[in-house]
Amino acid sequence: MNLNVIGLNHKTAPLELREKFVFQTDLLTEALIEIKKTFSTEVVILSTCNRTEIYFTSNKVSRIIKWLANYHQISTANLKKHLYHFNNLNAVSHAYAVASGIDSMILGETQILGQIKQASKLAEYAGTQGKILSNLFQKTFETAKKVRTKTHIGASSTTIASCIFRLAKKIFGNIDNTNILFVGAGEMNELCAKYFSDQSPQKIAIANRSIEKAKKLAIKTNAEAILIGDINHKIYQYDIVISCTGSQLPIIGLGLIEKSIKLRKHKPMLLIDLAVPRDIEAEISELDDIFFYTLDNLAEMAQDGIKNRKEAVKDAENIIAKYVNEYNDKINQKIISPSIKLLTEQFEDFRTKELLKAQKELKLGKPIDDVLNKFSKNLSKKFLHLPTKALNESAAESNHEAMDLIKNIYKLKD
Repeated sequence: MNLNVIGLNHKTAPLELREKFVFQTDLLTEALIEIKKTFSTEVVILSTCNRTEIYFTSNKVSRIIKWLANYHQISTANLKKHLYHFNNLNAVSHAYAVASGIDSMILGETQILGQIKQASKLAEYAGTQGKILSNLFQKTFETAKKVRTKTHIGASSTTIASCIFRLAKKIFGNIDNTNILFVGAGEMNELCAKYFSDQSPQKIAIANRSIEKAKKLAIKTNAEAILIGDINHKIYQYDIVISCTGSQLPIIGLGLIEKSIKLRKHKPMLLIDLAVPRDIEAEISELDDIFFYTLDNLAEMAQDGIKNRKEAVKDAENIIAKYVNEYNDKINQKIISPSIKLLTEQFEDFRTKELLKAQKELKLGKPIDDVLNKFSKNLSKKFLHLPTKALNESAAESNHEAMDLIKNIYKLKD
């Protein structure tokens, strides 16, 4: 097995660096094909808000790290400071942990499993996911399902939406008096919008580049749908703004919020940036009457909930260790099966030849006891010839490892 994963995540790299390593969705297929063609490897790329990881089946680790740095126009030295690398079974264990939600910024979150499935499917469509990675991710999905059904890793999960809700209550008191704007209609905002819809705020709006997509989410959340361009003259009407788009540049700037605060007569605004790269200019955090939080800030808030689920993490890790061992056993079985087949065929050849000799002698009328005795001795000699030869050669070369191996195979005692 030659399985590797390199990557950086919320534990190893700050938001400012992580956002530079996000792969744009429309360019991901090209990147996959380029890696496969350049390095002759199976490859899957997982690119989310909190992590960028490349799974591959090549020993050209340093070259692929250099490719990743060059692709995102960051120095290799700077990337290496924040990069992790797992090989073979450690890579398997890492994949299982990520999919199970125990390596997530918000412990037990379920979104990552869908993101891994999407990454695997995209690589399959691109023709870059071969048998090794296909098997890895199939086992990853099975393990994650076991963890989530057999542990409490996701129970009472401190979700992003619930973190934002607690913040909003501290700032505004009653949520039913607030207006909430969701910028973007992707999966993250859909989860948050549904959560807040259940809290019965005064008003919800969904802003998106595609008005049709905004309308679909608006129907699910009893909200108004608007075009993303409309936020420039409507954003001041909202107390809470939660933004999560795929834009490569900020879409909510300092000037827009400064203007909004004046129009609101300095009534507070809660701004949440869930996007990577960021949707909201960082300088906005310095303004008065603005409460500004990123995904990293929300993760810190969730730590109290995490502490109460240490037992669930331990249970999840035990399940993962079990399934990593099973993965290893199956890999070893695949490796050794051809050798077992050859050995079986060779011994069967010995047996068949000696049996034919014995049958001929019986036909000639020789006593059956003499024939069986000769047959068994010849068969024993055949079976012992190669091990005996190997032991003699090992003794001559003082190769104690080989001698110990043969002793172990035949359960020999000194």
